Amino acid sequence: MKTFLMSIYLFGWLILWSCNSVQKDTSKDEKKYDTPISGSVYIAVDDAFYHLIQQQAKVFMNEYENTQINLINVPEDKAVALLLRDSVDAILISRDLNGNEKKEIERQKTITRAWVSYVDALSVVVSPAVKDTSISLSQLKDIFTGKIRNWKQLNPQNPDSEIVIILDNANSSNHNFLKSKFEIADINRLKIFGAKSNLGIVEQVSKRENALGIVSFSWISEDTEANQKILSGVKILPVQDSTGKAYFASQTNLAQNLYPLSREVYSIVKNNRIGLSYAFMAFLSQETAQRIFLKAGVLPKKIPTREIEIITRNIEVK
Repeated sequence: MKTFLMSIYLFGWLILWSCNSVQKDTSKDEKKYDTPISGSVYIAVDDAFYHLIQQQAKVFMNEYENTQINLINVPEDKAVALLLRDSVDAILISRDLNGNEKKEIERQKTITRAWVSYVDALSVVVSPAVKDTSISLSQLKDIFTGKIRNWKQLNPQNPDSEIVIILDNANSSNHNFLKSKFEIADINRLKIFGAKSNLGIVEQVSKRENALGIVSFSWISEDTEANQKILSGVKILPVQDSTGKAYFASQTNLAQNLYPLSREVYSIVKNNRIGLSYAFMAFLSQETAQRIFLKAGVLPKKIPTREIEIITRNIEVK
């Protein structure tokens, strides 16, 4: 791993020495003293991905003792705003920058680098009192556009009660994905109860028989005792695709592009320089970090290879 980051370090300095256009605009860069293997940087991460990136940051800082990766847990739109204002060095969100955001980057006469680090998904969690064994994309769209408001509209055996939607912070990656997926003009017109985190969504659903929560798959994908305890009070519904076949979010279904609510997670770094923020975000695409994603249950962008040594022996049969 150290050889990889040293190559980034040397490559970055070659860029800085060879590119005159970059050297002309160094007022902001001169204030930064981090390198790919030392210093302190701030990175904004949406709550849906925060706990996984925390794990990655700990591994990175253990390997490079002179680094400090400061993670800021904010909704997706806030993360982008912080990046545009130079309040953070990089962000990790569920999309690339849009057209207006890229125009602002151009106006600032700087650049961003963006790439996909791994694949996540959204999972649907409900109370065990709900009798449905799956839910379709069209039903979800009708719920989020207000056409379906009562559980009995989905199944006569369901409780006769209003569907209470529970989501995380407004302008989060979960909100933005749902608005885009279901073409919702104004999601705030719905009756939504907010939770401060994805974990909070699961906790709130477990307390309400009429609740429907949308949570990042990465929060529930790890097969741990803590997760099993959290999930014991809710039911995860598989989601039907356009053919009516239902799928759970899983690494296999994400890899085969079968789960209808999958999404890519982007690492976005701002500015021309190759510093610590770039090195850490690039680290997320390397084998060590990709194995951490794999172990967490989400889909790495690059599936780590397994080396198998086959030893042949001649066995004498008597």
